[in-house]
Amino acid sequence: MKFHCPVAFDSLSLRLRILVALTCMLLPVFLVQAYHQRDILDDLRRNILLFQAKDITFGRDSAAIRSLPAAFGEDILYYTLYSPEGKLLWYAPHGGRPRRLKPMLLDEGQRYGGWFSHFAGEEISVPVRLTDGNILMVSKRDVLERAALDRLLGSRSLRGASLTIGLGVLVVLFMAVLLRWTMRPVNRAAALTRRIVPDDPGRGVPVDGLPPELRGLAEAANDALRRLGLAYEREKRFVSDAAHQLRTPLTVLGLLLEEGRRGGKPDWVGIRREFRHMERMVFQLGRLAKSDRAALTARSGAVSPADLSRAVREAAVSLLPLFEKEGRTLEADIADGLRCACDAGDMRELVGNLLENALLHGKGATRLRAGRQGGRIIVDVTDEGDGVPEELREDMFRRFRKRDPNSDGSGLGLAIARQIARNAGGNLAFVSSPVCVIRLDLPEIPDRSPQLREALP
Repeated sequence: MKFHCPVAFDSLSLRLRILVALTCMLLPVFLVQAYHQRDILDDLRRNILLFQAKDITFGRDSAAIRSLPAAFGEDILYYTLYSPEGKLLWYAPHGGRPRRLKPMLLDEGQRYGGWFSHFAGEEISVPVRLTDGNILMVSKRDVLERAALDRLLGSRSLRGASLTIGLGVLVVLFMAVLLRWTMRPVNRAAALTRRIVPDDPGRGVPVDGLPPELRGLAEAANDALRRLGLAYEREKRFVSDAAHQLRTPLTVLGLLLEEGRRGGKPDWVGIRREFRHMERMVFQLGRLAKSDRAALTARSGAVSPADLSRAVREAAVSLLPLFEKEGRTLEADIADGLRCACDAGDMRELVGNLLENALLHGKGATRLRAGRQGGRIIVDVTDEGDGVPEELREDMFRRFRKRDPNSDGSGLGLAIARQIARNAGGNLAFVSSPVCVIRLDLPEIPDRSPQLREALP
């Protein structure tokens, strides 16, 4: 059977939940009080009977128990005799049956110092040791005494319960005040968090004054806000760059179509050229957005190791026909077992961009080398071109930056390649000229495979 609670506890505030939990912790106090009230009643009845039993058996042995009185005041007494070993020796006939032996009550520590008392019921029984060592169980039905003790303890318990309830109310109020004081830093942090807007991603949840248990949560939220802010800034920059760069080809395409409409002879070659240019730019803009998103994943440590040696070989093999078509040579010297925390497809694209850049803007033979140096992976692409002047090297990695404004490129290839490198924890930079060398530097994940060298024709 499914239990349907009339109160929507899931909608309660954290403060109210803690208050309810602490209040529920007070309930065992009342239960313990009720339990011990019953115990006190039985202990009082048992001790009264013990005093009476010791009085009537004082100085007696087993032979004299038959002359013990059958009544004590208005109460009827019942006797059962046991040996020290617990063997039944005799019981009073008017009792109708023998009473069970309770030897643990002979020990005063058990009788007064135990955590749990023994429930007596309507009939109370106590053991006394006779002069000859035998044990006599004395029992009686103490109806009048029990009623009097019930009234006495009931009135005392009612007073105690009233005081306990009053004290409990004060405790709950005090806990509410303490919770308000405890939640004050959380409320202040929540108020400041509500002021966070996308245009101000640097503002985070204040951690000063927060309890240590909540500080980790606030720091995690700040880290998430920081990453969201970076993603927001990238998206804004991406939209701005895309709008700016697509404006010119769209304008040119519109003019070509308008001239074609007026003259009746559209310039299909020019229109096709502008379409290809826009298609390439849109593809690279999408690739740039993907690499920006991958930067957040790389910071979270969610990138698995990849075989860089294989990725570099595949990129070289895919570009080799283009080099042969242009009458250029491509030499490759690639070590085996190179591994880094990167996406293999991204690395193929990165090396492919570098080789394509050397093919379009470089001269002579192109050499591709990949190996280890000081615990790092170094991938160099070298051609015999003039290279890039030192003052322009960093500028070449800016988005939409082209050394030759009239070239067909979009100016995004090197920017995408550097972002991929940085996503893998490395960097991409020009390192020399006039011989043009562009270097990819990555941290290596050690691999036990032997280092081999391979040359492509």
